[in-house]
Order: sequence, then C-alpha cells, then structure tokens
Amino acid sequence: MRARLKIALVLCFAAAAAGSAWTSAARARPAAEPAYVVLLRLRWDLYAQWKETGRWPSDSAANAALDGHVRYWDEQRRAGRAILAGGMKGDYWDNAALIVFRAASQAEADSVVRQDPAVRAHVFQSQVRGFDVSWVGAASPPAR
Repeated sequence: MRARLKIALVLCFAAAAAGSAWTSAARARPAAEPAYVVLLRLRWDLYAQWKETGRWPSDSAANAALDGHVRYWDEQRRAGRAILAGGMKGDYWDNAALIVFRAASQAEADSVVRQDPAVRAHVFQSQVRGFDVSWVGAASPPAR
C-alpha cells in the first residue's frame, strides 16, 4: 500500500512539475503579433531583359524607383516595422521577393505597401497578405 502511495505521489509531483514548466514556457513565448507579408514580383520586361542578357536593364526610371524602394524599406526597418526581407532564388522564383512587416490592419498594410516607390512606379507587382509571426530567430547566426 505504501509503495502505491509513493508511486502515486511521485507521479502527481512529476505531472505538476511538467505542467508548471509547460505553462511557464507558454507565458515566456510572446503572443503572435499582427504582421503582413508583401510578395513582390519584378515587372516582366525588366526581368526578361535581365535574364536574356545577364545584365540589368538601363532604365533610369525603374532604377530610381528601386533605389527609393531600398531607402523606403530601410526606413521601415529602422522604425521597427519591417521584420524580414529577401529575394527568392531559382530560375522561376528569382524575380520574386517578400517582406514581412508589422501593421495593425489590412488597410494599414496595404497603405504601407502602396507608399513603396517601386510599387507606385509599377516596377514591382505586389500582393499583401496577413502573416502570423510565431517567432524570430537570433539577430545573427552563432559563431562557429
């Protein structure tokens, strides 16, 4: 009888400790924040010229818009709005990029993207979608 009581107490204690650790971990993890992702595709004529010749097209208006795009999203990053950005690799996807950024609503997210100089100049086509940020990794990879 005593052995069963000891086993029951040990199992209860273990379950309570496991439950406590689980709820502590859940509290430590921040809640998902409202964010959006913009998918960007380069205008077809620019992409085709670049792929056919291997050189970036000499289009001063497009280049000015792309310079503005870089400055605009750098400002968004410094303001804490932009979370992640990058271009996709591969023959089919190398004219596509994405930016994950914070916004309080779909309307605000659409407004943020419409202010991008490359979107305004129709150098990029854009689609904005809600995006649940579950976690963000370290700012830089650990040293090897």
